[in-house]
Amino acid sequence: MSLAGVVLAAGRSGRMGTPKPLLDFRGRPFIIRILEALEALDLKLRLVVLGPDAPRVRPILAPHDCVIVENPEVETGPIGSLRAALAALRPLRPAAVLAWPVDLPHVRLATVERLIEAYRRAGGPAVVPAFAERRGQPVIWDASLFEEVETSEAATRHGARAVLRAHQSELRTVTVDDPAVLDDLNTPRDYERLVREVNRDIY
Repeated sequence: MSLAGVVLAAGRSGRMGTPKPLLDFRGRPFIIRILEALEALDLKLRLVVLGPDAPRVRPILAPHDCVIVENPEVETGPIGSLRAALAALRPLRPAAVLAWPVDLPHVRLATVERLIEAYRRAGGPAVVPAFAERRGQPVIWDASLFEEVETSEAATRHGARAVLRAHQSELRTVTVDDPAVLDDLNTPRDYERLVREVNRDIY
């Protein structure tokens, strides 16, 4: 069962004021932290979706074995990046993709391991983590939903969550003890909080 790891890193980082893929988390850029996690999870097929900051991000990806795709329609948001990834992966026909937003480098490896285990054990159209009864990310998308993700008008308007809502009764939700699955980092204040939490864990 082939599972592709996809890092969604094409946003403009407008509110952050600096490219989020290059922010430091425990001594590594966000995007490298996530790629290293995908490597540790033994996901052989790894793909990164970049946007306007691609010229600055590409050089640090060189040592890593990954496919790089650029999203030409950044204004479409994360759904555009996911669609760009699925289009690039189409010839390779993965059974599913693990879509991991670049602003979640602090999701625990054990959390993602649980998602993969749940998918491999019981399948389903999608596997979603939940903390405090709220669904978060990263999400595993089964190939049975690829076409819908790529073509859904509701997803174009409201994002990939519209597809998840359409399959509410079939989703596999994995409860995790990891608040990071809900914690998008969009502003300098969000990033400062993450750094404080990291420092507190170290000391």
